[in-house]
Amino acid sequence: MRVHLVNPSDVSFGVAIMTPRWLYVLASATPAEFGDPILIDETLNPFDLDSIKPGDLVGIGIHTANAHRGYDLGRQARERGAYVVYGGVHSTLFPEEAREFGKGHAVVRGDGDLVWGTVVKDCATQQLKEQYEGGRHDGRSFFHGKWSLLPKDKYTGGSVQTVRGCPKHCSFCSV
Repeated sequence: MRVHLVNPSDVSFGVAIMTPRWLYVLASATPAEFGDPILIDETLNPFDLDSIKPGDLVGIGIHTANAHRGYDLGRQARERGAYVVYGGVHSTLFPEEAREFGKGHAVVRGDGDLVWGTVVKDCATQQLKEQYEGGRHDGRSFFHGKWSLLPKDKYTGGSVQTVRGCPKHCSFCSV
């Protein structure tokens, strides 16, 4: 089983402004026995769906602006026999939507890095649950990104995380 992590985008430029930090954090959180995941940032290059084999795991992180593209990729990955898991702020808020429109086998809600290893192992043993609760965690427990997988000269800026989300819980904001 190969693990693919996908940051969906309708437009690929070959370079991007900001590093999608979550790709590298989940790469670090992927159990070593599964090897390094294949990281796809579609702002750099489109996802080659022909690289998916039956039984692979495809993790797709979505926010509202890229949800439609993420759902399209998820449906196509599932048609190819892959297990599809959604995460990100949009999936956290609308997990049923990710399962219905994106044909996701599972959804990770909240902070995904601490629960990701369980998701991968459950997938490998074909015991994937419909939903995993990542919750919110203290910053000291976060995984560091696996920056050795970062492609050279593809991002104009890096990303630094000092906190995750906002503690205010305003009704109008998804972050």
